[in-house]
Amino acid sequence: MATEKLSVTVDADVAHRVKELAGHRGVSTFVDRALRHEVARADLRTLLDELEAELGPADPGMVGEAEAMLASLEQRARRAPKRRAAG
Repeated sequence: MATEKLSVTVDADVAHRVKELAGHRGVSTFVDRALRHEVARADLRTLLDELEAELGPADPGMVGEAEAMLASLEQRARRAPKRRAAG
């Protein structure tokens, strides 16, 4: 995979926290993952907007059901024992 060096300016507190969280993986890997996450969110938003334009707005009842299922999954994930990442 080709890479490209970027220069960014961030709040000092954020930079400090990123360095703490990145640990041995390094800031570049941490930032790459964060940017991939944001790109995926933007792509999903585009898809949802296209679907809404084509099919109309989502059914509020179905949205509520989906949100409840997501909340339940998030709750279970928080209660689950933490697994250590291989590496």
